[in-house]
Amino acid sequence: MARRYGRDMLAVGPDPAEVVERANASQQPLACLLQSLDRVGGYKEDPLRKKSALLGLILRQRPEAFLRTEPGDEAPPVVDYHVQRSCLRIGLVRVVDPGLGSSLERRELVGARDEAEVRSACYRAVGELARASGRSMGAVDWFLFQNRSRCPEMTEPDCARCPVDSACTHRTELFQPVLRTTFY
Repeated sequence: MARRYGRDMLAVGPDPAEVVERANASQQPLACLLQSLDRVGGYKEDPLRKKSALLGLILRQRPEAFLRTEPGDEAPPVVDYHVQRSCLRIGLVRVVDPGLGSSLERRELVGARDEAEVRSACYRAVGELARASGRSMGAVDWFLFQNRSRCPEMTEPDCARCPVDSACTHRTELFQPVLRTTFY
């Protein structure tokens, strides 16, 4: 993976700083950065761009503002396994296939197609949550990522501490799809 990253980065630009400089020189810095990373090992394998979107958000939100923010240059949803678990348990995404629902409850390894369907549904739900709430993707991602401490993987959720407790479906038996991957 490291060799693939290095080889691809050399093809994209001499160093990461130049890639960011080129992105900042464009009208849509984040979109330009994401397009560049679409050709780099470690990023290009994920059609939903989780790592590259997260990197873009970090570069924007750091105090140094490494990446310029432009109106309309929005980040795509950042969907990792913590976000998937939150979407399922809160009820932002409902699993209608009983077999898949049982597999998620039993924390079984699922096939790539089932995982992709759940993750894609979560991607759409997180995007809609950002639109409906009027919050940036960075703010929505931070909220959902922090939810891992209120609704953890292996211990009982602390629903009383959760800001969405009153709207939550409390499907705490659900677990994100288990799929071994390196791309997110």
